[in-house]
Amino acid sequence: MTRFFYLWNFLFMVEEQIRDTLLPRLKKLGYHLIRVKLININTKKTLQIMAERIKDKKMDIEDCVFLSKHISTFLEVYDPISSSYILEVSSGGLARPLTMIDDYEQFKYNKAKIVLKDKLLGKKTFKGFLKGVDKNGKILLETENNKIKFNFFDIEKANIDPNWAINND
Repeated sequence: MTRFFYLWNFLFMVEEQIRDTLLPRLKKLGYHLIRVKLININTKKTLQIMAERIKDKKMDIEDCVFLSKHISTFLEVYDPISSSYILEVSSGGLARPLTMIDDYEQFKYNKAKIVLKDKLLGKKTFKGFLKGVDKNGKILLETENNKIKFNFFDIEKANIDPNWAINND
């Protein structure tokens, strides 16, 4: 258990360092950084970067190739991961993760799945339609049975539900 905790903590710290350094660089290139995830399976590491264009929130294969070249060049110099790894650059996809509080306003009216760190109303997982963010910064979700308010920091993970997503075009 202790070894697992140290490994998880190390991966989290490396992700945070990479996120903090990539965020302004991608912004200058016209991209929004959605997520940084470092996966370590049997000593084989994969660094996953999810991004989207700032102007239209889209990401195609040309964007992935472009960012992959820029990110890999930067990471070769910055070198936050001491061993070899595979770099994967992608869009957020249909089940796009909701990683910032602004995402909950941007994807208002889309169906989402939210997993909390601790139980609320007897459960940790909720599915419903996003209703934005209230004036107190609480995330609003309308489920089949309830209208629920969450603190952003109480959320373990959240994604758009691709089976119910509404096109915002």
